[in-house]
Amino acid sequence: ECLDHLVDRGVKALVIACNSASAAKLRDARERYDVPVVEVILPATRRAVAASHTGRIGVVCTRATAEPMAYEDAVAAAPRVELTVQACPAFVDFVEAGVTSGEELLDHAHRYLDPLIAAGVDTLVLGCTHYPLLKKMIGDFVGDSVTLIDPGKLTAIATATALDDLGISSGRSTGGTTRFFVSDTPDGFAKQERLFMGSEAGGPVEQIAIETY
Repeated sequence: ECLDHLVDRGVKALVIACNSASAAKLRDARERYDVPVVEVILPATRRAVAASHTGRIGVVCTRATAEPMAYEDAVAAAPRVELTVQACPAFVDFVEAGVTSGEELLDHAHRYLDPLIAAGVDTLVLGCTHYPLLKKMIGDFVGDSVTLIDPGKLTAIATATALDDLGISSGRSTGGTTRFFVSDTPDGFAKQERLFMGSEAGGPVEQIAIETY
């Protein structure tokens, strides 16, 4: 329904900027829409495979991302890759509460990250859009020998490449506008916007009745 709304608005590309949604709906979206659809899992996986020296790659994600085995599918063609996927559901709750440090968070970090350290991963994908806000904590926990992969920037690059390849890029690096459509309350979005973007990004926020799509 969310993607239907955006396509009805005339967008020229869709970015599924969520690992769980990418795992669940990417194939359906590419079959349903005529515009290019970019997701977050494959760009992150490609970078992780390129960055790893040992082939031992870890992924921290939500259960909704882990259960469809989307990351396992993404690395299936890569030779000599040993993938360890760890669902870390409580990390989302901490981030949304604005908590990025502290003993309680570290207790959960031990539960989630100790198995990845034991597996000897040298590269770790932050497979949820919430987790980059915990990047310092996770980096300190796993140590400098582990390369952290943040899919956000990689997805932006993949989007720009897709637009260029199709000849539909605006060619501008500045001067765009931002509009937000939310299915929850605008006030609730404003809180999350400040949390994830550091400040209000600007642009109108419009609440939509998603059940109409």
